[in-house]
Amino acid sequence: MSSSSSSGGTVRVAVVGAGGIARSVHLPSLKEMPDVELVAICDLLPERAQQQAEKWGIPKTYTLMREMFANEKIDAVFCLVEPGSMFHVAMLSLDHGYHTMIEKPPGITAFQAESLARKADEKKCHLMVAFNRRFIPVVRKTREIVTAKAAVTQVEGCFYKFGNAAFDKGSLPAFTSDTIHAVDLMRYLSGGRDAKKAAMVINRYDSPMDNAWNGICVFDNDVTGIIKANYRVGGRVHQFQIHGIGVSAFIDLGMGADISVQSRILSHQGAISYSLASTGAAAENSVILDGKELAGSDQFYRFYGYYFEDRHFIDCVKSGDTPETCIQDAVHSIRLVEQFLASRL
Repeated sequence: MSSSSSSGGTVRVAVVGAGGIARSVHLPSLKEMPDVELVAICDLLPERAQQQAEKWGIPKTYTLMREMFANEKIDAVFCLVEPGSMFHVAMLSLDHGYHTMIEKPPGITAFQAESLARKADEKKCHLMVAFNRRFIPVVRKTREIVTAKAAVTQVEGCFYKFGNAAFDKGSLPAFTSDTIHAVDLMRYLSGGRDAKKAAMVINRYDSPMDNAWNGICVFDNDVTGIIKANYRVGGRVHQFQIHGIGVSAFIDLGMGADISVQSRILSHQGAISYSLASTGAAAENSVILDGKELAGSDQFYRFYGYYFEDRHFIDCVKSGDTPETCIQDAVHSIRLVEQFLASRL
């Protein structure tokens, strides 16, 4: 992850979709980068595009992306539309030869993601998927510390919420559209690419649709992965664990309205103790990492990784390096999602 440009020059960026995630995290991130020129923004609602153009100093607005692509000089496109529309927008962007950033999921099916990967290869363009959890500074630092101490043996991710588990107006289950954040980060923390085997218990609580998923898998590097999601609980909880021999990390990416991210790293220092009552506490070293301090900011779009993933994409556009969360890698995350769903117990 880079925090500065890899080479000179300005990257001309167009944005498709002026809604929530565009205006709340991506537009403020891009506006802070002196080597990015926001040339145009497109949205089906002209008033929404105009509002964001005025706020962020974007000179042109469009309601039809084909017109925007025909009229503007563009190096890269941020595709920030709903999952059901994303495939066609991304395909059109790639067909024009633009490097493209898309929001997650990388398709509503693995087949869509694979098709996008083939198109990106054909056009020799970067297609990066916005799995921002990988770019959260406290996540990256925690992983760095743990893997320097020991090989990872077990990882765990959870995403709990209270709400409707039907995403994108009901076109996608939450596990595919939202929990994929936790699946992808669990895969990243494991160091594995694919799962050799997987099993999952799926439930429906107070709902006509599936809204709770609890699964386990074994990655191709023999690391055990555990995923837990439930969208009918007491509130938002988003946490991860990494374990190796003698070292553990517990990453908290925020509960409810409290999104102060941090991690606690435990390193065993002495003789084994299994019982507080009989032998007392074991000799453990505990270190707490503060996410805002590591990010150097209390702005959500920075300490939650959005700025850093956007910076990484822009740097890759300039340098030619392959983005870390390129579509070719993201294919493995959505395949794992589908593997879990197909392994229902």
